[in-house]
Amino acid sequence: MKILQSIILLASILSYSLYAQDAAKVQSRIEGTDRQQPAPITGNTGGTQEASGGEAAASDTGAQRPISLKKDGVSAFFGYDSKYFYRSNPLAQKGDLKQLKTAMWTNTFYGGAGLGIIETDNSVVTPYVGASWTVNDYAESNLGSFNYNSTSAYALLLAQYGNGWSARIGVNYVNDRSAEFDTEDYSEFFPNVGVMKANRINNQATGIFDAYVGQHSTTIAAIGTDGEDLLDNFEIAASYGIRYIQGDLTISPKYLLSYKTFENGSNSDRDDTTHNFSLKADYPLADSVDLGFFAAYTLRDSSDTANDYKNLDSGVGLTLNARF
Repeated sequence: MKILQSIILLASILSYSLYAQDAAKVQSRIEGTDRQQPAPITGNTGGTQEASGGEAAASDTGAQRPISLKKDGVSAFFGYDSKYFYRSNPLAQKGDLKQLKTAMWTNTFYGGAGLGIIETDNSVVTPYVGASWTVNDYAESNLGSFNYNSTSAYALLLAQYGNGWSARIGVNYVNDRSAEFDTEDYSEFFPNVGVMKANRINNQATGIFDAYVGQHSTTIAAIGTDGEDLLDNFEIAASYGIRYIQGDLTISPKYLLSYKTFENGSNSDRDDTTHNFSLKADYPLADSVDLGFFAAYTLRDSSDTANDYKNLDSGVGLTLNARF
């Protein structure tokens, strides 16, 4: 019995030691994770963002209503998204990290609902709620200890106006858990406000401008403590993208610029500017089933140069959407 207890104790110590050793790398991975805006903003519902580009029906107020929403009652959506892709810098660290390049496989289950339509004199307002769960696996065996599962949830009010602008206010919640250690690595609340404007460029192309500001209130795992708020930051971001439709193929280039200023501890004097360039091509295989190809390049320039990093993602994805 004593031998068994000693073996269990030794295994626990080794696991704890490994976790402590990788804590800084886990933090880097968390900071380099792309956390998109909720589905009604990113277009995962299959309706809202696309409708803003001119595929909408005028309401009695003259504002634009997304075609995927019912006038009354709840309009629910859910889906599954699987991606397999190359990532050049999976732990978002500075330096020549080609030795850490890996393939990644992510699987996301998501759902949400538009809770009816509220019409005002000059706008159409839709409350949204939603959530998702993602399994993130690194293909390289030496990175397996960094596999993690991410849960997110959001609630927001989206107001659309007849001039093509929309405004929103909401709060997002994110939680990352280590798949290896079954521990919470990170969580955050992100209250934010934003605006979006779509303009028709021609019969095939729509330009979409989006901007938001918000406060990230975070808890990041710390060995032997209840967690720390070192990653608290205020963020302001803006993006411009184009949706170009050629037959069944939709091509979407986009540029996003983000500025974050940090507040606490060793990060109290830190500012980050991040550039993200992305390109997507989506092709429908069947009703509610899309095959996608994508590439994204991220460059972060930090006032603390130790936090500078570059990363390239490139791969393929399969998305299944349903609305009712």
